[in-house]
Amino acid sequence: MKDKQLFEEMVNILKSLGYKIRKDSGSFGGGACVLQDEKIVVLNRNLPLEVHLSILANVLSNHQSEIFIQPRVRDFIEQERQKVSPLIEIIINKP
Repeated sequence: MKDKQLFEEMVNILKSLGYKIRKDSGSFGGGACVLQDEKIVVLNRNLPLEVHLSILANVLSNHQSEIFIQPRVRDFIEQERQKVSPLIEIIINKP
């Protein structure tokens, strides 16, 4: 599955979970939030597709048990989760 297809698949899954996807410009990376009872994923349009994929995978990693996710997408989410886990450990255990 190509990156663009992967992106579209993850966007569709998030929309089915009730998220709205926004692309805006600014000095932010992106992520998910709840604003006035509305679930939103914000992506910085100035960042490359690879960063958008990572953000979407991070959000979806919290919902894997709630919905069917194609094996290729699930594998990508797991790969991204493994990349982030060591970074979180460093932040949490920082003296």
